[in-house]
Amino acid sequence: ILDIRLTLERLETLGVPAVAFGTDEFPAFFSPTSGVASPLRVDSAQEVADAYLAGLELDLPNGMLVAVPNADPAGEAVEDAIQQALAEAADRGIEGRAVTPFILQRVAEMTGGDSLRSNMALVKNNARVGADIAVAIAERRSERAAGDMQHSFPSSPSRDAYPDMPSSRVVVVGGAVVDMVARPADGSDLILGTSNPGVVVESDGGVGRNVAEVLGRLGAQPVLFTAVGDDSLGHAIAQRLEDECGVVGTDATVNFVPGTSTATYLAVMNSIGDLHAAIADMSVSSSIPVPPAAVLQDADIVVMDANAPVTTLVETARLAFRSGAKVFFEPTSVPKASELGRNKAFLAYLSYAFPNVDELLAMADDLGVPDEDVREAAQGDMRTIKIAAEELLGQMQPSGAHLIITMGKDGVLLGSKASGDKIAYRHFPAVDGIEMQNSTGAGDTLCGAFVHALLEGKDEAEAVQVGMDAASKSLSCGDRAISPEIGRPI
Repeated sequence: ILDIRLTLERLETLGVPAVAFGTDEFPAFFSPTSGVASPLRVDSAQEVADAYLAGLELDLPNGMLVAVPNADPAGEAVEDAIQQALAEAADRGIEGRAVTPFILQRVAEMTGGDSLRSNMALVKNNARVGADIAVAIAERRSERAAGDMQHSFPSSPSRDAYPDMPSSRVVVVGGAVVDMVARPADGSDLILGTSNPGVVVESDGGVGRNVAEVLGRLGAQPVLFTAVGDDSLGHAIAQRLEDECGVVGTDATVNFVPGTSTATYLAVMNSIGDLHAAIADMSVSSSIPVPPAAVLQDADIVVMDANAPVTTLVETARLAFRSGAKVFFEPTSVPKASELGRNKAFLAYLSYAFPNVDELLAMADDLGVPDEDVREAAQGDMRTIKIAAEELLGQMQPSGAHLIITMGKDGVLLGSKASGDKIAYRHFPAVDGIEMQNSTGAGDTLCGAFVHALLEGKDEAEAVQVGMDAASKSLSCGDRAISPEIGRPI
C-alpha cells in the first residue's frame, strides 16, 4: 500500500524525523518487517520525548514520525491480497484518497478477516505507545519547568504559608527594566550609520513594571512579581515602585538574583518620537517567579507580559484561571508574541490581550492565517486585521474574550467575543492634539488604565477610552515611559 523508501526520502526532504520504535527495520503496515532500514531507532517513550522537545527548543517547524511495528502481523497471504486489490483498483479507475479504504476492505475480504484483526491490533498498539509518549513528554516538561522555576515560591494554597506576602485585587507578573531612551536633537532627523547629536534619558521601565506603575498611580495597590539583579539598579527599581508608584510589598515579590545584572532596554527614537530600533538585555527575566497560588486566589485580575519563561507564564495562567481570576496578556514584542501564539493551552486561559498590529499578526500567523492576509493587515487593512483577530479570539477563553489592538495613529480596535463566538468590533480613533515625545510606555499605560477601569466597574468600551486618555499623557512625557501625571487630580 505504501512505498516506504519513497516516503522516507520525501520526509527527509521535508526535514521530518522518521524513527522506528524498538527496531532497526522500518515496519510495514501489516508486518513488523519491510526490508528497509530505519533512518533512526528509539527504544523508549522517554527517548521520543527528549527528541521531540529538543526540536521544539530549537524552534524547528516540523513534527516527528514514530513508526511502531505491528505486534500481531497478518499471515503471508496478505501480500498477495494487497497486490490483487491494487490491480482491481487500477481496473476500476479508483484514485487518490479513495484507494486506501478500497484496498483495506478488499484485503479484509480476501484474507477472511485476518488483515482486519491485524489492523485492529496495530491501532491498539499505536494508542498504547502514543499514550506512553504523551506521558513522557508531560513528565519531561514538568521536570524542566521545575528547573526553570527554581526561584518560584512553594505551591501551597494556604495563605498562612505566606504571612508577609501582600494581597491585592490585581497581580502583575513581568519584567522590570532600566530604560535608556535616545533621540536626536530638536530639529534633527535620525541619520543611520553615524553618530547623532541628541539626548539620552534613563528611567525605569519594563512592560510588567510599567503596567504596575500605572495601576499604582491610579490607586489600585497592585503587587508585582518580577526579577532584577541583586545590584544597585535592581534595589533602586524596587524601592521606587513602593515609594513613588504605589506598588505594594516589593520586598516579598521581587526576586533579587545574585550574580545577574538588572535588565536593560535601549531604545533609539526618531525625530517625531516613534521607536526606530531597540535592544533588550533581559536574561534576568528567566528568574521571574510564579506567584503563590494563595496570592492568586485573592486576585480578580492577573496581568502578564511575555518576559517570563513560557513555563512560568503557562503555570501562572493556569493557577490564576483555576482561582477564578481573569487573565490579561501583553505580548511585549513580535518574537515573544509568535512564541506564545503557538501555545494553545496558554491562549485558552486568556480573557484579555493587548497586542499591537505586528504582535497580532505574529500570533495569528502561527494560528494559520494566510500569508496574503497577513501582508494586507500589515499595511493597515482593517478587514484583514479582523481576520487575524478572529483567529486569535477563537483560541482564547471560550466563555468570553477581548482583544485591545493598538494601531498607532489609527487608534485602537476593540474586538469582543461572547460565549456564542459572535465577535463585535468597535474602533476608537487616536486622540488628537498630542505632542508626542515618547511612545515606549503608551501601550503599557493603556493596559494599566484599562485594567483599573474594569476594577472600577466600567465596561470594556469605557475602559478603552480611559486607557487612551491615560496613554496620551505618557506619549507627551519625554523623560520616562510612564507619565507621573497619571492619577493626579486635574
